[in-house]
Amino acid sequence: MLKKEFNYLEKFSELQDDVFGNSEEKVKYFGIDATTSKDASKNVEVLFYNSNEDFAIKLNTKENEEIILYKTTGINKSFEENYKEVQDFENKYSGERLLQKVDILKIPYINVDDVINYDELCGRVIKGTNTYISQALQTVKFNLNNIGGNVKSESVISGTYGSTQENGREFILNSDFILYLKEQSKDKPYFALRVNNIDVLVK
Repeated sequence: MLKKEFNYLEKFSELQDDVFGNSEEKVKYFGIDATTSKDASKNVEVLFYNSNEDFAIKLNTKENEEIILYKTTGINKSFEENYKEVQDFENKYSGERLLQKVDILKIPYINVDDVINYDELCGRVIKGTNTYISQALQTVKFNLNNIGGNVKSESVISGTYGSTQENGREFILNSDFILYLKEQSKDKPYFALRVNNIDVLVK
């Protein structure tokens, strides 16, 4: 069982609804632009910025939980490989780490309520035991909004025994990106989510 709740240092502004990826249906966004208060910029740390299609930022919270947002398709790479990529780019980045007045930040509201069945584990025997895996599933509830968010996840395995730019940078997460949650004192994230369609976004 994993249960976490986190709040940003400052509340983000609600932004105008907009599309995500190739969808024509609009979803809700929050963040910072030219028309909003810049107070929430203290929540944001730029990890690296190569272009408006290749960047990563970190959102800090009062509870020392870190939300890492990596805009990338991440095609044919695992969550671990993509996270290593973020770390490599971060270590090499020499640009401005703070959000500037001309920068734009745009993040979609996320709401996940799902059950994941790990069918590839079912029907197998745990090595070194006589335990046969009959069911392996995970429930995931995750919410991210302009105030903060929360995550609740429970895994169940049951078995049977026997058998800086002139025009400003654009941190706009309106297409494929990966979200990581990490405790500030830890090296690796405890939660990862790939967002590549509007199924988990708030319309």
